[in-house]
Amino acid sequence: MSLFINIIVIILFILFMIFIFGGYHKNKSAQRESQRESDEKKAKDKDNTVLK
Repeated sequence: MSLFINIIVIILFILFMIFIFGGYHKNKSAQRESQRESDEKKAKDKDNTVLK
């Protein structure tokens, strides 16, 4: 019975870690995407002011 509980705990721990790391990387990816969009917008605005 103890082996059965250990296996279940290990499986749950692995799933927990996947969700934790998955959420972290999803948030970091969203932050990078928003930063990239912000940088592109700034570059575009800068180019527009130079052309005027």
